[in-house]
Amino acid sequence: MQIVLMIWNGISGLGNGTVILKGLFILVLGAIVWMLCELVKYMMNVFARLAVDALRYLAIVARGWPQKEENTADSPSVPTWKRKEKEIR
Repeated sequence: MQIVLMIWNGISGLGNGTVILKGLFILVLGAIVWMLCELVKYMMNVFARLAVDALRYLAIVARGWPQKEENTADSPSVPTWKRKEKEIR
């Protein structure tokens, strides 16, 4: 922060065109903040996808691999896990 303040105060003593230089400085700072926000957004997207994949693999480990079903018109195209029905006594 001290470097930014030092640059900002240093631009003030340049005479004519100071407003333009300060405007460009603000635009550069805004661009840097924008890039950092985009980087954080990208990293959060990557970590969210990794978390979803990890939970999918955990579900496969916990439930087992889904059994292959015959492809008929009545069966769904996505494999599903069949739960064992508990007998009510």
